Amino acid sequence: MVNALAGLAPFTAGRLQLSGLDVTRSALLDRRARGLRIIPFERNVEGLSLRSMLWQNWAVRALVAGRLLRFIDPQRLRDASRAAFEHWSVRFGSVDQPASALSGGNAQKVILAREIDADATLIVAAQPTRGLDIAAMAFVWRALRDARDRGSGVLLISSDLDELFDISDRVLVFVSGRIAGEFRAPYDLRAIGAAMTAAHP
Repeated sequence: MVNALAGLAPFTAGRLQLSGLDVTRSALLDRRARGLRIIPFERNVEGLSLRSMLWQNWAVRALVAGRLLRFIDPQRLRDASRAAFEHWSVRFGSVDQPASALSGGNAQKVILAREIDADATLIVAAQPTRGLDIAAMAFVWRALRDARDRGSGVLLISSDLDELFDISDRVLVFVSGRIAGEFRAPYDLRAIGAAMTAAHP
């Protein structure tokens, strides 16, 4: 589903609308221009280039926005990335250090600093707290709630029911690519469990 939303896998049926516009056949760059942001499953594979410097990982947002390389000012991007990392409480030594030098929590914060911005209309967060400690998990949850409160839509994909129940306004259960149930708080664990096993509550 994440790949389909990102435009990396084709739709076999249905349509994708973003802010009221049909983007089913639009490329990822066009979807990003409409406000789609993705926090991917694999932060160290899909989210970051571990060999690249921190500022480059953050600055890719400028490149995917369609700007030409000759207009890119590396020093300005270094300064902007440093300010973003400080705002997001990333613990780092230098914006020139490789992303591989960060802990899991700080690596995820770099992705949050890049993906959650004022232009985000839909944030797809796929297992955003997997492998993080309690403090880092709380930070991610707070960031997603803040984005929601500012008006961004947040699609949280998680196998952790406690996480879903704690921060979600609505829970949808998918089974074999189809919606098997839709629930709102307060959540009925037994009914959700029945939907997950494709049984009837």
